Amino acid sequence: MKIRNQFYILVVGILVMPGLVFAGLYGLQRSRESTAVPIPGYDEVSRMAGGSFGRASWEDLADFITHRPATMDFTILDADSRVVFSTIQAHRAGDILTDGELLRYIRETSPDFFYQMDAPERLGEGGFFVLTRIDRSDRGPPDFFRLLVVLIAMIFLFSAIMSVLIARSITQSVLALDAATRRMAAGELDSSVTIRGSNEITSLASSLNSMRLALKDDQARRSRFIMGVTHDLKTPLALIKGYAEAIGDGMAEDAAERDRYVGIIGAKVDQLASMIDDLIGFVRVDTGEWRSRLSTAPLAPFLRNLCKRLEADAALLQRRAEVSIDLPEDLSVPFDERLITRAIENVVNNALRYTDKGGLVRVSARAEPAGPTPERVVIEVSDDGPGIDAADIDHIFDLFYRGSSSRREQGMGLGLSVVKGVIESHGWQIGVVSGPGEGSVFAITIPMR
Repeated sequence: MKIRNQFYILVVGILVMPGLVFAGLYGLQRSRESTAVPIPGYDEVSRMAGGSFGRASWEDLADFITHRPATMDFTILDADSRVVFSTIQAHRAGDILTDGELLRYIRETSPDFFYQMDAPERLGEGGFFVLTRIDRSDRGPPDFFRLLVVLIAMIFLFSAIMSVLIARSITQSVLALDAATRRMAAGELDSSVTIRGSNEITSLASSLNSMRLALKDDQARRSRFIMGVTHDLKTPLALIKGYAEAIGDGMAEDAAERDRYVGIIGAKVDQLASMIDDLIGFVRVDTGEWRSRLSTAPLAPFLRNLCKRLEADAALLQRRAEVSIDLPEDLSVPFDERLITRAIENVVNNALRYTDKGGLVRVSARAEPAGPTPERVVIEVSDDGPGIDAADIDHIFDLFYRGSSSRREQGMGLGLSVVKGVIESHGWQIGVVSGPGEGSVFAITIPMR
């Protein structure tokens, strides 16, 4: 049970229990007090008493006795000192009790009973006298005091039990969380946090487990990142060093050979610069630095300017490029221009790289459904290249993953991972449809609502 609900039960119990206990005990007391004394009917009493009183007088007297507590004993005498009715065993109906006998009986039993003599005139004719007695042992604390004592005792007992249960639940959960966080602080991320129950601390343990898994995944990503960077940077650096040493050792005998070596060194330096740009882009997206410069701008002019540069790149690489931007001119979205430019350039450059000379790369943008208030914008980059193997298509956006079957150039496997990070960090989506020999279509979806 949730800790909040346990406290609710405790508070409600403390507030409601006094009323319930008071009502129960008061009702029980009233029930005892209102229990009717069994009184014979008028005919029976009149026969025993010799008919010395009228029916109306007896009915008044019976009503008087009925409203007295059941713990009281009665002896009713008429004007001739005859016992008309009695709940005292020593006094039998029909007996004559003189004043002296009555006083002697009272004196003898007074250590055990309290006595009271009533001769209420309101009982009408007949001269009835009522002798009332109460057992001294029944006299104790006032009813209110007894109710209060019972009430306090029950509230204390209930509060103590509930407090112990709540404290034990919280203590066990907190101790388990403390042990789990200590293990995590020590670097033990393989042990899950297990807490029994269904309270708020259990929910906190579930969140802590999620954080543990995220830290474990981040640790693994960091390790892969370092290994990937180390491996991929070594290759061009080793080549640069090798060709530089070759030039220094005089291995390049003529100017043409030296120029070729210098050209290779320049190409490797460009490759290193590209890798560093990928790393910077990856770190920026991973840390959310770009959010500080996010602004709203028209999408159609931005895509047209970007595609002009991409058409020039395609012509330089002897590929064909087609551009179709079918968007309203005033359609604006919030985005980081530099990051989105790099993301789309990465996707287009991949399409140009994997398309044969003379192949077609097409960039299109459209609103769905078409109209002044579309639900989404779809940007597609398609090519007629070799496509992506089925084994690779589910992993091409993974960090450091490379589909080696169609890869032609060295890289760290950061490109599409950075693209996915940039796109999704804007609240957009990216997907790919491809198959061997069928080309590829990368689609970026921008929700407008």
